[in-house]
Amino acid sequence: MIALLLAVSLLLILLNGLFVLVEFAIVRVRPSRIEMLARHGGKRALQAQEVLAHLDIYLAACQLGITMCSLALGWIGEPAIAKVLTQGFGWLPFAVGPKVVHVVSFGAALILLSFAHIVLGEVVPRSIGIQLAEPVSLWGAYPLRTFFLVVKAPVSFMSRTSLALVRLAGLKPAAESESIVTEEEMRILLGETQEKGTLPFERLMLLENLFDFGSTKAGEVMIPIEKAAFLSLAKPWEENLETIRSRRLSRYLLCEAGIETIVGMVHVKDLVLKCEPAKAPDLKALRRDLAEVKDGDAIEKFLKVFPDKGVHLALVKDAAGKAVGILSLEDILEELVGEVHDEHDLPQAWSLTELVVPGAVAIQMAAPDRQSAIQQLLDKLCAAVPGIDARETFKLIWDRETKFSSGVGRGIAVPHARLATVARPIVALGRFAKPVPFPAPDSVPVRLVFLILTPTASPILQLKILQRIASLVTNENLRRKLLRAKTPEHMLELLRTADTMLAA
Repeated sequence: MIALLLAVSLLLILLNGLFVLVEFAIVRVRPSRIEMLARHGGKRALQAQEVLAHLDIYLAACQLGITMCSLALGWIGEPAIAKVLTQGFGWLPFAVGPKVVHVVSFGAALILLSFAHIVLGEVVPRSIGIQLAEPVSLWGAYPLRTFFLVVKAPVSFMSRTSLALVRLAGLKPAAESESIVTEEEMRILLGETQEKGTLPFERLMLLENLFDFGSTKAGEVMIPIEKAAFLSLAKPWEENLETIRSRRLSRYLLCEAGIETIVGMVHVKDLVLKCEPAKAPDLKALRRDLAEVKDGDAIEKFLKVFPDKGVHLALVKDAAGKAVGILSLEDILEELVGEVHDEHDLPQAWSLTELVVPGAVAIQMAAPDRQSAIQQLLDKLCAAVPGIDARETFKLIWDRETKFSSGVGRGIAVPHARLATVARPIVALGRFAKPVPFPAPDSVPVRLVFLILTPTASPILQLKILQRIASLVTNENLRRKLLRAKTPEHMLELLRTADTMLAA
């Protein structure tokens, strides 16, 4: 008889675990995933979809099953275990009073039963339900619906009562509550998905650009008006032809005189197709209207408007109506896919990864302060690039560091200096195992340090490198991956991909 009671107790624990397993699975599973499976005709997915559509009722059914199993377990299991323990006292070589036997047996039975109930009936199934939410939901939906039909009356009553209390508290039932994923959460989810190997890093960078695309304004990506190429009606054709030959563009602003007198635009195809070879063209006759946009307009809407209307170039004006730049369809697309180059628009002579010295990339570095961190990284750079005066270089870097901290925030520092002895820019990259205290705008200790050395004669190039590093490391996913990269080569590959894919 006792063996039967113990077997029933174990069965109740396992049954309790099944209810817990299904309960956590249906709460954890993604409804979008179940919907996708249901659209493909999965019968189990249709059952699971029905459960998710009435989540409150089925959660109440799970709770009823758990409660019934727990009460039955206490009623059957505790006396059975206590009786076994009581019989065990008979084997002792000394006599024990009946009250002591009862108290000890009851306490031990309660502890053993609680342990088995918690481990086998709660913790283990809960972990499985969370980790295997989808398969458990698919396989458990039908048994759960069957159990619900058996106990429909009490479950419906309990569910209505609980819903009334929830609404009385001003809350929505679980089935009606909305789970809205914010943009930042989506970025994190995509980053975690990429880390698991199901999303290429290049595609992640494209998605990052897409997230930023909606908030980018025309004034942020336009070419400043002073840098725009233009043809002038006041200039002889030879000068305008020289502009076309030197700039090698397909479209040019057309001006009465200087850049402040814009009257339209000229397309090179019109010059080729409509003009006689030996005769100077009439630029005014070839003039095309130029679209206008505001510098505060989001470029997202132009991605549809420009192709639909055949617009490839637009004049950007500020709030006062003054022309401040030009915006091309290429500028807009580059915000999504990165830099685009044609045969006459070759890439710049450098990219960030070309400047980083492979021998001066290190991970798991350790330094007690920023002075030591800079010195260690400089030593690696000097070892990889002969001819650098380490003492003089450190003096230049540290003099600037004491005046203006190179900590730029988000755990990044960019100590730098200009040297007459270097022929081209070089960059060292170090990742520190423990954060190094650098004064920074957000007071976040530094773990990634970019040490930059540029020729004295190229101050603009140093500024461009600093700007490029800043634009890259503001990307949360890239920064997190740099901190998790297992090798220096992996760090360089991440930078190379981001340098190519992320819009500047």
